[in-house]
Amino acid sequence: MANRAATVKQSDLTRYLKAASAAGVIVSKIEVARDGTVRIFTPDAGPDEGSNPCDRLLK
Repeated sequence: MANRAATVKQSDLTRYLKAASAAGVIVSKIEVARDGTVRIFTPDAGPDEGSNPCDRLLK
């Protein structure tokens, strides 16, 4: 199996984080999907979309 080129490079993520920092946004989490989609979360963002009812029981 051949290695594939990265859909998102570290330099891209660094640029995104620097832009968020310059805008005064605090980043709590970053998700990168296989298709190259980058999602940046802030501490005041709503609950994670991937949560389910059982997650509330475990908190």
